[in-house]
Amino acid sequence: MITTAQPTHAHTCPICSSKLKTWRSKQVDTQTYKFDRCQSCDFCFVNPKPSLDFIMDYYASQEQDFSPESSTPPTLEAALEQEKVFPNAVLDAKRIIKTLDKHIPTQTKGRFFDVGSGYGFFTQAALQAGYKVVSLDLDPHVRMISQQMTGIVPHDCSFEDFQCVPGSLQVILMSQILEHVVDINHWIEKSYELLDEKGMLVVALPNFGSLTRKMLQDKDPFICPPAHLNHFSPRNLTRLMAKHGFTVRDVQWVSRMPTRSIERRLPKVGKPLMPAIRLAANATFKAMDILRHGMIINVYGQKITG
Repeated sequence: MITTAQPTHAHTCPICSSKLKTWRSKQVDTQTYKFDRCQSCDFCFVNPKPSLDFIMDYYASQEQDFSPESSTPPTLEAALEQEKVFPNAVLDAKRIIKTLDKHIPTQTKGRFFDVGSGYGFFTQAALQAGYKVVSLDLDPHVRMISQQMTGIVPHDCSFEDFQCVPGSLQVILMSQILEHVVDINHWIEKSYELLDEKGMLVVALPNFGSLTRKMLQDKDPFICPPAHLNHFSPRNLTRLMAKHGFTVRDVQWVSRMPTRSIERRLPKVGKPLMPAIRLAANATFKAMDILRHGMIINVYGQKITG
């Protein structure tokens, strides 16, 4: 049973303190979620936001389906097969590790904190690159798979409750997690405290400024409260990082979609055209990324000291 939300209403933008304007509202089950949008930095978020207790209860109540076709708990074999069919996490992990190598000057790899580690593909890539990895995830099935894949036991706690020595981490990765957060300022501020000198914070999440979001508006699949509470573009995410002592070193745009997702949207008569449609879709995604309107953004912030 989900506890009653104790909403926290913001009267100004949590990032830049500018005025807000109403954007949309969306009903999920019996709950209506209202979105406000900053008139200056364009940050969009659920307002009022539910309490952290409500969010924790919400995730605890969700059935952890591995796929839309299965209600059984995920397994390591199924996770590996899914990645084989649609290489996604492995490609993202390789790109992020390669980018970090450009911005971290030392050859000595320090501690890498994988926040919301999922099945462990990012943890595995960091280990292979020589990092000492610590991770966390709230889902027990996901933690089990991550441990089987990497040998690392993820912490069973929220980022808010996670404890370690300040200044002891070299990298913090938040992949597809900051959009779920109640207090975004606390998360970035805490990241600054935990990172060592010139440490890197990497944030990957849906791009509110993407072409697909602009076309679909609130019908975009990433506009899904109460799971996603925050909607960033590179401009306001950069501003949030700068507010808490980071300078952005790199921004990447990444667009891709599983072939089966495209196939499900095709009528039967269109199935023979699937190879051509796949090529056209890939070309479109590539163009979106080149034009900086891609579906996902990766933002690399480096801690500034002194």
